[in-house]
Amino acid sequence: MRIETPSVQRGSTVLSPFQREKLEYYFKFFDVDGDGYLMKKDLPLLFKKILDYTGWEKNSAAATELYEVHTTFFEVLHEKTDIKSDLIGLDAWMSLWEHMIPGCMSMHNFPIWLRLLPRCLFRVMDTKDDGKLDTLEIREFYESFVKLPTDEAGALATQAFNEMTDYGRYPLTLEGYEQIFANFLLGRTKYGPGRYIFGCFEHSVADQSSLISGPPKDDDVPEVTTKFPRRPSDAIRAPLRTYRKEKN
Repeated sequence: MRIETPSVQRGSTVLSPFQREKLEYYFKFFDVDGDGYLMKKDLPLLFKKILDYTGWEKNSAAATELYEVHTTFFEVLHEKTDIKSDLIGLDAWMSLWEHMIPGCMSMHNFPIWLRLLPRCLFRVMDTKDDGKLDTLEIREFYESFVKLPTDEAGALATQAFNEMTDYGRYPLTLEGYEQIFANFLLGRTKYGPGRYIFGCFEHSVADQSSLISGPPKDDDVPEVTTKFPRRPSDAIRAPLRTYRKEKN
């Protein structure tokens, strides 16, 4: 796939306004220095931010894998947008998704270099290294990584967990998280659990009360009094497959 121009037709209906809002935030997730461009110099900044959050040693297996996946993502990003300079702006980013999203129904429809990204993010969020996310882990991610205010992070994490798991009926494992991440990319409206991936889109939902079947019980909302302890540098679970091992 080659994108002949980095410009975007703003009137296009390929992406809905809400998709554009979500994808713009995803762009900013990688644009760590906030200069409006995705460049190779953003990689060390993103890497440091993640290591500061996880506590992984720089040369650990988990950190090495994380860096390889994101380095490959940046390389493919430049290749797919067909931009010769080290400057990928928001227009080129949106143009990439305009070409990639049509016809996709789940994460399995995306190339492997993209499917590895939510797996890495899940691993970063899984502070207990038990293969599933809970309310406390989501809250910690919102507060310490996304930098939401403490009160907002707590309330939103509870709501996010309830909607992602049907009030705890289904564990939030990697498989479920990948489906939710697909909803983040593909969901055209404000309804759906994908909007909770980064906890930053609640202002787009006019009536939250209509999305909640009932308030959680008081004892279902644990208090967070301390930060999570930093994790061992080497992950317990088997490493993810890398793009270089399995091209799609």
